[in-house]
Amino acid sequence: MTRAALLACGILGLASTAAAETVTLKVPGFRPSVVVPPAAKEGKRPVVIALHGNFDRAQWNCEELPALVQGRAWLVCIRGVPRKDTPKELNRWTYGARSRVLAEIDAALSALDARYPGRVDRERPLLAGFSLGAIYSARFAVATPARFPRLYLVEGSHKVWTAKNMRRFARKGGKAVLFGCGRKGCGAWSRRLCRGFARLKVRCAEVTVPGLGHSYGDPLPRRARPLFRELISDDPRFSAVDPAPGR
Repeated sequence: MTRAALLACGILGLASTAAAETVTLKVPGFRPSVVVPPAAKEGKRPVVIALHGNFDRAQWNCEELPALVQGRAWLVCIRGVPRKDTPKELNRWTYGARSRVLAEIDAALSALDARYPGRVDRERPLLAGFSLGAIYSARFAVATPARFPRLYLVEGSHKVWTAKNMRRFARKGGKAVLFGCGRKGCGAWSRRLCRGFARLKVRCAEVTVPGLGHSYGDPLPRRARPLFRELISDDPRFSAVDPAPGR
């Protein structure tokens, strides 16, 4: 199936109206990541690590998320592993074991720091995950909330947030969760979770675009921008520069 057909089926969102500059980052021991540099050309900037969904591509993730990040941070879309059950020309990707994905995140951060010395703030990266990527992101945050205290989770991860895991996230340093949804059921589930997070003093919000389907694409990133600003509002690293115009 072509990408156009996938878009029509609602598996992925519409392409962004303005393409962001992307850079291919070689990651030792892993396949290359896709990177969107920050708007600021000098000084250290924080990092957003993006984890795509199953049957997806890192490149597509890095086409959509700049509308949300708006140049405030390095956007690093890790590659994962190719699916073995589809023709190579379809170029579809997934992820393997969680330990391997976490190792890829660490390796990508090291590679980014080596390529742009003095420009990368590797502490407390924000995880942005879609579907399978959202599940992995939530699992990483539950395991080490102080390292991954802020999350943007689209169309996935709800089952990860048991009462026990929510309490652990809140107690160990978790700060904020933003849920993105393209279906009403996802939105309703997200709102219930947000009520639970609120009782634990964790900031939480959801944005739903009914009819978008299982997608992270336009207009979801644009609609989520005001809530994303709230997600990062108490972290001065993200607010140190104005958003890039046009993103």
